[in-house]
Amino acid sequence: MGRFLLRLRRRSVRKLGEAWQRRLGARSRVVPLAMLIGVAAAVAAAGLHWAVLKLEALSLLLESGDSRVGWWVFLLALPLTGVVLSFLIQRHLGGARYAKSLSPLILALNRRKTRIPFREVFNHLLSSALSVGLGGSAGLEAPSVLTGAAIGANASGFFGLDRRARLLLIGCGAAAAISAIFGSPVGGVLFAVEVLLPRFSVGALAPMLISSAVAMVISRTFFPHEQVLLAINEPWRGDAIPFYFLCGLLCAAVGVFVIRHVYWLTEQLKKRLTTPYRKLCGGGAVLALMLALFPILRGQGYRMVAMLFSGREEQLGRFVPLLDGLPPAAVLTVLVLAAVLLKPAASALTVESGGDGGIFAPAMFIGAFTGFAFARLVNLTGVIALQEPNFVVVGMCGVFSAVLRAPLTGVFLIAEVTGSYLLLVPLMIVSSVAWAAARRFEPHSIYRKALAEAGLLSDDSDRSMLQTLSVRVCVDHRFTPLDPRWTMVRMRDVGTELSGSEVFPVLDGEGGLLGVVKLEQLKPVLFDPAFAESLLVFDLMEPPRCLLSEDDDLDRAMSALERYHTDILPVLDRTGKFMGFVSAEDIFRLYRGMVREGDGY
Repeated sequence: MGRFLLRLRRRSVRKLGEAWQRRLGARSRVVPLAMLIGVAAAVAAAGLHWAVLKLEALSLLLESGDSRVGWWVFLLALPLTGVVLSFLIQRHLGGARYAKSLSPLILALNRRKTRIPFREVFNHLLSSALSVGLGGSAGLEAPSVLTGAAIGANASGFFGLDRRARLLLIGCGAAAAISAIFGSPVGGVLFAVEVLLPRFSVGALAPMLISSAVAMVISRTFFPHEQVLLAINEPWRGDAIPFYFLCGLLCAAVGVFVIRHVYWLTEQLKKRLTTPYRKLCGGGAVLALMLALFPILRGQGYRMVAMLFSGREEQLGRFVPLLDGLPPAAVLTVLVLAAVLLKPAASALTVESGGDGGIFAPAMFIGAFTGFAFARLVNLTGVIALQEPNFVVVGMCGVFSAVLRAPLTGVFLIAEVTGSYLLLVPLMIVSSVAWAAARRFEPHSIYRKALAEAGLLSDDSDRSMLQTLSVRVCVDHRFTPLDPRWTMVRMRDVGTELSGSEVFPVLDGEGGLLGVVKLEQLKPVLFDPAFAESLLVFDLMEPPRCLLSEDDDLDRAMSALERYHTDILPVLDRTGKFMGFVSAEDIFRLYRGMVREGDGY
């Protein structure tokens, strides 16, 4: 199949693309491809959604059985079965670098890498459908986004587009996936802009908008009456505005807890369960027990959130038979605490033990219970009567914005998913407060935290751009090597080769760097008879202030140039031999070219 597609591209697609480009221009191909990618991403997301719905229906059918023993076996075995099947798919279809998070995709896009294997188009769909559909505590958004990005990357590569267009179409695929899975076209575009694409221009919005809109239309065709969540909200009241600010602060604290708890648990699993099979057995067993004790943590959790919207929170207790006999208030308190405190752990265990899924749905689930708990506690004080369904909605937005650091996406995604357009002002308040407060205590989002702490990613756009390229692309190989034993007389013989250079490397017989000699040091003594035979290059050379490797990125090179107050530094290859020099002028020239390229759409 791959060879057939390659021959087809060489024979027909390339010629068609060149003819199209000559007649209509290079950019004219982007919009039609964006529409095509929107269709493909929507079909993939619809297929994933359908598979999960069928598996969840099977789970509900089994759960309705009368046998208590069978009920416990079901609760313990079914999620673990999903994790095991997902693990097997990842091992056999995912390849050596199977990504279950958006972090690798974010890093690749920041470094302007657009190659995504074709197998990414389908392996995430299969893996996440089994993991989430059979009870794993995760969402479908990250697998859908990774699938949409893979569709965009492979479609643009098949049609021979350049790197700028590939980056844009990857964003189109991601936006279309969010639009299709949530029914949120604006939220999909904002997610691609805020989270995935390192830089974008206004011209990039048009292809993403059309791709997201097409995906929404196709998704409605597959699920004409399907909406993830629907909240019937009352108009917001002015006397509740101070409490929306307080709710935003609470959502920020919960969001920081989610990020830190997920990373802490992930590190503990890596330390204690050192092999994939130990994680599968140990982590899967803990997950199965947790989901058996608190079934409200199973799956994406939208069914439980819908109960909060409709005021049926008292019915949540029927999903946890172990709490039978407790007073309703105590049952509700335990369930809220479990939803907020245990859902992050359940999601991390689902993914780390071998399953697949995303953090979107868990963040929204946790936020819904956070907003509900806040409103219920305030109402119990008798100070004011808050509208609890409204705070369920804004709580979803607040925790989402705090965890993913995407405030605009949070506002429009939650408004579109729940139909809560009446609450745009409270959503904006809670989202902005949660985003700002969470940044104060946890600078990075759940996707960027590990990358930033490893020095792979920076929130500074200039640094991020320089980190995309290694030093080797900017090395000047035009240099005149000097021998440390040369006298000034010998130096005069190669004087014509010294013109145009400011710094010269002094090398040993094997190409190793011994030091550098500056032209300003040579000029006073080169033609002085007193130093003709007595002064050697060895006497003039200085040790380099800093040595760069060809694998270092340009951000490190620029930092070294600034730290040592110099305009040029030597670069060594992977074997330790001298390659050439890198200068601040060459880096700036390359940076300006990258800025112009980034503004191309």
